[in-house]
Amino acid sequence: MTLYKEIDNGKWSEFGKALLSSKGSKMQVDFLQSCRDGKDVFLQYLNGNLFNEENAIIAGKGIFLNHKFTEAEFRFPPTDTQQIIWDAFKEVPRQNTGSCGFWGSIIVDMIKHDCITPNYLASNVNGVNETGFYMLDRAITSEDGLIIDECVRRILRSMGNPGPRGKRIIFNDFYLGKAYWRWNWSNKMSNKIDLSFEEILNTLDDKGYAEFSGKMHTKKSYISQTNTFGGLLLFLSKNPDTLVKSVGRIIDNLTYLSIWKAIEIQSPESNEIEIENIARSL
Repeated sequence: MTLYKEIDNGKWSEFGKALLSSKGSKMQVDFLQSCRDGKDVFLQYLNGNLFNEENAIIAGKGIFLNHKFTEAEFRFPPTDTQQIIWDAFKEVPRQNTGSCGFWGSIIVDMIKHDCITPNYLASNVNGVNETGFYMLDRAITSEDGLIIDECVRRILRSMGNPGPRGKRIIFNDFYLGKAYWRWNWSNKMSNKIDLSFEEILNTLDDKGYAEFSGKMHTKKSYISQTNTFGGLLLFLSKNPDTLVKSVGRIIDNLTYLSIWKAIEIQSPESNEIEIENIARSL
C-alpha cells in the first residue's frame, strides 16, 4: 500500500491550538505577518514553529498539483479546476483524505511549488472584494483581538488545520477538501443509484453541499450511509427547491426515523419514498 506524506496529526492540532490560545496575541500577529510577507517568510515561520519538531512530518509519497491557482479559483474552484483536484487525489485512500495532516501537507507543498501564495489562505469566502491581502492588512493593523483571531482561524481553516473546528473541518470549511469530497461522493453514488455523475454533482453544488455536509460526517447522522444518501439524492434530483428550503429538517427527521426503522439497509428507492413522506409532513 502506498504511504502518503502527512503532517503528524497530533503536532498539526497542537500548532493550531497554540495559535488560538490567546486572541490578539503577539504570536497571532507574527503568524499573520509571515503570511502577509510571502512564500519564503511563511515557510520559514512553519519551519521554525512546526517542522522543527521531531517527526512532525510522516514520510511518504507527495502529490504535486501542476496548476497555478488564482485567488478566486482557490476559493471557488470552477468545474475544470475541480477536475484537476479530483484527478490528483482520486486514487488516494480514505485514511489519507480523511486526515487533516494530509491536507495540511498538501497546502504547504502547494505554496512551495507556487500553486498558491500564502495570502490566499486569508481571503474571506463570504466577501466579494475581501482578498487575502485586504484581510491580513485589516487584522495586522487592528487593535481588536477578535479581528486578529478570526483572520488566524481563517488561515488555519484554509490549511485544513483542526484547531478552529475539529477534524471535520476538511469536509466543511476547507476549500480544496470540499471540491474533492463533492466529486468523491458524486463518483461513488453514480455507481449506486440511477443518476449520472453530472446530475449528482449538480445537486452537490456549493449551496447543496453546504446544506448537508455538516450532517454527513457526524456519528449521529445516517445520511452518509449509501442507501440513505442515495434516497436523498434521488428525491432532491426531482425536488431541487427542497434542498435549500428544508433539507436540514429532512435529514433530522431521517435520523429520528432510523431509531426505530433500519433505513440504512433499505434500497435508495425505498428511502426516496420515506423522504417524500417526510417532506410532505413538514
